[in-house]
Amino acid sequence: MDSESRFETPRLVLRKLLEGDAEALFPYWSDVRVTRYMKIDTLRTIDEARSLIRTIVQEMAEGKASRYVIKLKDTGHIIGTCGFETFQTEHHSAKISYELGKPYWGKGYASEALRCILADGFRTRRLHRVEAYIEPDNDRSIHALHKLGFMQEGRLRGALYKSNRYVDQLVFSLLREEME
Repeated sequence: MDSESRFETPRLVLRKLLEGDAEALFPYWSDVRVTRYMKIDTLRTIDEARSLIRTIVQEMAEGKASRYVIKLKDTGHIIGTCGFETFQTEHHSAKISYELGKPYWGKGYASEALRCILADGFRTRRLHRVEAYIEPDNDRSIHALHKLGFMQEGRLRGALYKSNRYVDQLVFSLLREEME
């Protein structure tokens, strides 16, 4: 279980993902521009969003993942999610993932939210390493990771099967001492 259920940054509030968030997240998860780089297919129904959230909430309850909705502090509007997709406790490492609705791209929200959860992961979970796997043409995510100090380590060829095709993944990492 995460040490915190809520975080605040200068512009954002992050709180744990709940089943009731499906209505707010469905417009993003049903937008091919958003899901293009996610590990899910574009959702077609609100029930698919609810099912996806139930799966994530179950993984959170089992301590296998953490996921936060990202809300604008001034309006309370949900603009996306971020979190630790997996934990490898024996190696003190984790993998992050994140997505924002299209209207919120290019404003620094992803970096701001990730900086917050990374700091918590290194501090309270005593992580040594955090990884991100990004498709090679996802320039916005690559830029966000570089802003946070992540380094590209390599390319996994054909590592992800998505939408009836194999997709390469670039591997990025950040070590605790690189963030401190």
